[in-house]
Amino acid sequence: MKKNVFIGLLVFGLSTVAFAQSDLQVIAQVNYTKKEPITLGQLKKVVKGTEAKAGRKLTVDERTKLLHALIGQRLLIQASKKSGVKVLDSEVNNYFASMLSQYVGRPVNEAQFAKMIKQKYNQSLDEFFRANTGNSVSETKKMLKDEIMIQKFVMSKKQAEIARMATPSDGDIRKQYELNKQSFFRPDMMKLVIVGVIKQGKDAEEVKKIEKLREKVKKNKKNLAKIQAESANGGYVVQTRYALKNAAGAQSLQLPIESLMKIFEKPVQFVSEITDMPDNRQFFVITEKYDAKLLSLSDVIEPNQTITVYEAIKMSLTQKMQTYALQQANQALIQELRNDANTKVLLSDAKLKKVLAW
Repeated sequence: MKKNVFIGLLVFGLSTVAFAQSDLQVIAQVNYTKKEPITLGQLKKVVKGTEAKAGRKLTVDERTKLLHALIGQRLLIQASKKSGVKVLDSEVNNYFASMLSQYVGRPVNEAQFAKMIKQKYNQSLDEFFRANTGNSVSETKKMLKDEIMIQKFVMSKKQAEIARMATPSDGDIRKQYELNKQSFFRPDMMKLVIVGVIKQGKDAEEVKKIEKLREKVKKNKKNLAKIQAESANGGYVVQTRYALKNAAGAQSLQLPIESLMKIFEKPVQFVSEITDMPDNRQFFVITEKYDAKLLSLSDVIEPNQTITVYEAIKMSLTQKMQTYALQQANQALIQELRNDANTKVLLSDAKLKKVLAW
């Protein structure tokens, strides 16, 4: 009996070693400026992330395309470094912060986001990223750095072509408006000025400060302008938000739709009670209200702003066309740079298909 158990453990141990070795197997190599191996394990990580987003298992052909995309990415990174492209840590951190802000729906920095995650999920920022993306924060920042580097390099080589491909015509803009006219219907809307004191562990002091600010506004609504002007040095934050009278508006304010409807019943100059949020204590003031309207091309998207519907559509189309143009430029540059001397798939087609069919 003991002998059988020992043999079973030995077989299990050997299979584990074999699995580890297969992940370490070098299946491709890039040597534009240096020899850089690509292992099966590295490809598996990319495939795993792609399959999670797609919600299905990729075919062998799709996995093969991902391998060639990974080869192309490594080739562009080596070429970028050779050409002297530099990416500052501040650029990466700003990109990372904008990504976090997009996730939250409002401006936040890394420390504020980490605090929110700790309070909501009881996880560190690293644990949260590993659970949701499969990568640590440092790994994520490394990928962002590579992305910025490649974009800078491609722009330096293909700027004219990208600019030409990413410029929508007047006809493109007007067609986009006509096709999506209903999406430019703006429901009832109100302008809110939100005043908040960030939580820093000094509860009594922070509560006293937010209460004092609220009383100041309640006493005289004109004091709100002064509070806004002094926020940079006053130890509190002030944000102006526009809330729509719909589900999206409720979501943007992190409120149930019923609560939003009740706020819309309040008059202009209404001052709310203080709300205890995960990372701050805040109150808001309704400063303006706007009736529902179907926006025309010449209308501004939001009151007190200069961006019209026409300009917003142009910017949106430009961004989409620029993304496509960058992808095309990436592929064109990879084709120009890649040859049998600087990139190699180390397995035959038959062996590669077998290896990728895990």
